[in-house]
Amino acid sequence: MTAEPTLGLGLLSWGLHTEMDSIIAGYRERGLFDLVDQALIWFQEIGEDERAFAERHGLPCDGTPENYGILGGFKNMAAALSTDFVLLLENDLPLIEDRDETARQIAQAKALLKNDDVKVVRLRHRAKPGQKFDTLAKYNRYHGPGAAPTLRRTLRPGKAKKLAGTAVYAEAAPAAKFPKLIEPAGDGAFLVSSECMNWTNQSIMIRRDFFLDTIIAEAEANPSPRRVNGFPDIEKEWNSPKWRKSGWKIGVPKGLLTHERP
Repeated sequence: MTAEPTLGLGLLSWGLHTEMDSIIAGYRERGLFDLVDQALIWFQEIGEDERAFAERHGLPCDGTPENYGILGGFKNMAAALSTDFVLLLENDLPLIEDRDETARQIAQAKALLKNDDVKVVRLRHRAKPGQKFDTLAKYNRYHGPGAAPTLRRTLRPGKAKKLAGTAVYAEAAPAAKFPKLIEPAGDGAFLVSSECMNWTNQSIMIRRDFFLDTIIAEAEANPSPRRVNGFPDIEKEWNSPKWRKSGWKIGVPKGLLTHERP
């Protein structure tokens, strides 16, 4: 890829679009829409209300009359975009950094992907990740201070290693603590080995072809029996030895978005 890669923003929504007014207003105020070449709201169970909502915000929309779950929704949304890279978001992710920082991190994430330093960039805010971030508590059980975490690390070294990547959310110097798994990437970002950090669906930027041809294709070929609302969700399918042994790196900058479900 020699030309400057294009970036698309996909916003997946199912049943909560009426709560998205402030989130979309925040994206616009902080200049996020100015940084992308294409933007799209993808509605699961789309109807006239959803189309009217998108029109009111001046944003293109599309969707399906049925709910296809997280995997199906992200697949359909990414396929409907036509850009090189995609920023995949859901309808409960407020942007909490200002215009300048948003522009800086979007450029940083694009550079990491363009140079093939990483396969995916996480843009969930490291200091303010928001709701349902239980990974931090799991990390502290194995890597926090005291005798109990030390004992757990000794008894379950594999589990301890899988959690080590969460140090970028918990430690002042994560690369110094886990130098074989985490390396600094400049400007506050880190490159984290897939050995110690799982795939996540939340607030990610990724090459669109890699997402569809590898991440989605593998998840569809190897569905997990564990479901969310009866559907596969990508995360459970990729919480696997194949991910951990891939040799891939995850980019983790300071972060832009938090999780705040209405």
